[in-house]
Amino acid sequence: MDSKFFSTIEGYRIQKTLSVPVSFKGVGLHSGVSSDLKLIPAPVNHGILFERIDLPRKHLIPAHFKSVVSTSLATSIGFKEDPAYRVSTVEHLMAALYALGITNLKIELKGPEIPILDGSATIFIRDILHSGIELQPFSHQKLEVVKPIKVYREGTVCELLPRESLRLTTSVDFPHPAIGLQTFALDLTPKSFNDEIAQARTFGFQSDLEKLRANNLALGACMENVLAFSETEIMNPEGPRFSDECVRHKLLDAIGDLALCGSWIAGELVSFRGGHSIHLTLLQSLKQHASHWKLIPAEPLKVSLKRQIRQPVVSLSI
Repeated sequence: MDSKFFSTIEGYRIQKTLSVPVSFKGVGLHSGVSSDLKLIPAPVNHGILFERIDLPRKHLIPAHFKSVVSTSLATSIGFKEDPAYRVSTVEHLMAALYALGITNLKIELKGPEIPILDGSATIFIRDILHSGIELQPFSHQKLEVVKPIKVYREGTVCELLPRESLRLTTSVDFPHPAIGLQTFALDLTPKSFNDEIAQARTFGFQSDLEKLRANNLALGACMENVLAFSETEIMNPEGPRFSDECVRHKLLDAIGDLALCGSWIAGELVSFRGGHSIHLTLLQSLKQHASHWKLIPAEPLKVSLKRQIRQPVVSLSI
């Protein structure tokens, strides 16, 4: 792979799609229902659009925060006027696409929920890189933070600060002997995401499982796709992938939620005890903080591109 686009931020200002379609199959974390997912290359300025091909109605759902219909334990997008037409748990897939700088796709889903796979983003990253990424001759619009934007909610804090590139700092604080207070920071590049974040799995607590399943949640959860905690320790026989896997997964979720802004972000996200709901609130607050950011529009590129990026296996405005 061209290191200029894999290990630096330069590639994020160039629109990209896939070289060929890529498919995934698996169960949904919450629904427990098997789903087929297909990522299909799309032309410049198409954006990322989802379609439920298992339903008779044909709608395209933009991957944008204005499409979010639920943030309860996951981020789900759809249409409020058509509650059955939604795509649930988009954050891991969106984090992988955003980290790789992929901006144009049609995504077909047969089923109610994005497959959870192994609970992380690593399989999405692996298969996309193996199939190849196509550079497109158009810049990607950029949201440049010029003054701080901060939101609070019930002990959580989330803010965007000015910065030349996207950096994320997240903290979690769980009263559990195997977690406690954890903080992790990352300057986002495809390489840093692949090396430091992609493998971090969603996590949950055995004490919550019965209540969740009584509410038709976590029906697809198992120790093959969740880092599970008993009252005192990690239950997975293989143990954690990182000593601070929980906060790394929270950072992964934050990237997936920020991806729904529809733009590359030049700024720093700082989040303490954050989650899907406050991330959505932060993006919604952009409208009220119009003087705190500026949008640099997409435009045709005047330079030639090496068209394809490959790695062996190893749009809406605000």
